[in-house]
Amino acid sequence: MGVALGTGVTTMVSLRRTRHPRIVARFNGDQLTTEAVSIEVARRYCELDGRSWNTEISHQSAVRSGLGYGTSGSGALSLSLALNEAMGLSLSMPEAAQIAHLCEVECKTGLGTVASVFSGGLTVRTAPGAPEIGQLRKLNLPSSLSVVSASFGPISTRRVLADHHLKKTINACGQALIQKFLGDASYSNFMTISRKFSNCVGLMSSRLRRAVSALDLSGYTCSMMMLGESLFCLLPHEDGARVEAILRSHGLTPTTSTLSQSGAHLI
Repeated sequence: MGVALGTGVTTMVSLRRTRHPRIVARFNGDQLTTEAVSIEVARRYCELDGRSWNTEISHQSAVRSGLGYGTSGSGALSLSLALNEAMGLSLSMPEAAQIAHLCEVECKTGLGTVASVFSGGLTVRTAPGAPEIGQLRKLNLPSSLSVVSASFGPISTRRVLADHHLKKTINACGQALIQKFLGDASYSNFMTISRKFSNCVGLMSSRLRRAVSALDLSGYTCSMMMLGESLFCLLPHEDGARVEAILRSHGLTPTTSTLSQSGAHLI
């Protein structure tokens, strides 16, 4: 399950014909390594197109990468849509999303982020796979809700996805909880189920747990973001300031975002 943030990732791509192909990608100005999923997406498109391009990619976001916000999948998907448009390849939006999903799985930066941000809103993935291959249920949330989040730092998604024992734990924890959520598909139950999942997986650090416990005592159910030493709360706008103050008291710098109901799109 996941919820799409209005904060989002904005991707710009510049193509120039050249004899010597080159791909450079940046996130918030920092150059990405050759192992980044965005580089792999660009490689796939260059192969599909067949022409030689100098490709410059710029991802911008109000949130940092590697903290559990899904910026890798969001960047991969937005880049896939942009390259499809810029190269004139005429792929459908679901086909472009499938390329981004495949690259993310192969690069071990995520498993289901692309499907979620493609649809927007609060999504429940009931069967794995890219858009039009997996199964997904989308729930439109009230516009009166926002997401308050904060992070102590990153957790390596690649390391977690390479841990077969942990992957089994994640699957075992998630299967029954998804059915419980579908029985009461409300935003408050989403937070309750998300917390149960976080507790079951067991990746929450002691300092993150202390912040979550403080929010519990104030009547706010929050949960861990997957994957980062990070937490989020889905709640009415009017409660945001109180939650932000609690997070700051634990040494965190909160970010508040609206919800995105529309999902990924060209600008």
